[in-house]
This record gives sequence, C-alpha cells and structure tokens, in this order.
Amino acid sequence: MALTNLASVSESVRERIVREGGCHHIEFQQLEDNEALRRAATQAICNLTLSEKVKERYLPEKDCTAPNDRLKVIFVFCGDEDYHTRIAALGAMAYLSTDIRICKCLTEIGSFVEVIKETMCIEDPGIRHRMLVIIQNMIASDKVVAEFIIGTEIFECLLALQQMSDVGKPMLDIISNCMAAANTGG
Repeated sequence: MALTNLASVSESVRERIVREGGCHHIEFQQLEDNEALRRAATQAICNLTLSEKVKERYLPEKDCTAPNDRLKVIFVFCGDEDYHTRIAALGAMAYLSTDIRICKCLTEIGSFVEVIKETMCIEDPGIRHRMLVIIQNMIASDKVVAEFIIGTEIFECLLALQQMSDVGKPMLDIISNCMAAANTGG
C-alpha cells in the first residue's frame, strides 16, 4: 500500500521505484493468491504507468505485435471480480492504451472482445468510464485497430450505450469521440 501511495506522488518518486527494482517486486505481488495484496499491487502499477519507463515494460518485443505477459496480466485484471482490482487495472490500461503499439497488441489477446463486452455492460460509472477511454484510445490509435473494434460486438455495445439516456454526459462525450474516430478510420 505504501508504494501505491508513493507512486502517485510525482515522476521522480516513480523513477526511484523503477530504479530500485520496485516494478519487478510489485508485478510479482500481482500474481499472489492474497486478494488484498493483488489489489494493492495492481493499484501501484496503475499509478506507475504514468511513467514512460514503466509504460515501456508493457510494450511488445521489437518487431513483434504479440502482447507480452505483463500486458496480459493487466488486461486479465480488467475482468477481475474484485471491484478495486478491476478499477486499478482499467486505469492502468487507459494510460497504456495511449500507445498505438499497445493498442495493436490488445487485439491479439484471445479474451479481448469478451472482457471488453462484459465490462461495458457493467453499470458502474467508474468501470464503464475507464473502459470507454480504452476503447476511445484504441479506435483513435490506428486504422487497423479501429476496423477491428468496428467489426466486433464491441462497436454494437457502443451504439447501444449511445442510445441510453442514463449514461451521463462525460461518457456520451467519449462515445461521440469513438464514433467520430470510427468515421474517420482511426
């Protein structure tokens, strides 16, 4: 928990955590059976992903489009049953999805469409908002990624959300951004 709070302080603190090997230890804790430990580690990773050095750890190998194991773990936690773990993983993924290479890798994860659809159907505004930001980033990132999203049931879910009256203006704005990016091809 202390590292989670420290990672949110500043870039210099995040750099120190990385320099001292903290990322490796935190990522290891994400794989523990203890739910509270897994949650705290995922929350720390979420705060650390603000750092470019940490973001680089989630990029694919050079000349490779397959996601690395770190990215797969964060993505799997986007569908976690524990609310706080899921929120933290979605927050980390929202930051990470600002990189086109990560967006391309996400489409290669076998459970991608199912996890996204399930998460978009959850009525919690925090969960839904983070998921919509990820989708917005992905559609805007690249034409191929946009076409992939448009060709799945994810886009149908976006269309359905757009028609709902209780979604809220911030989320409707994100959905509108998704539609605009889809119309321009990414």
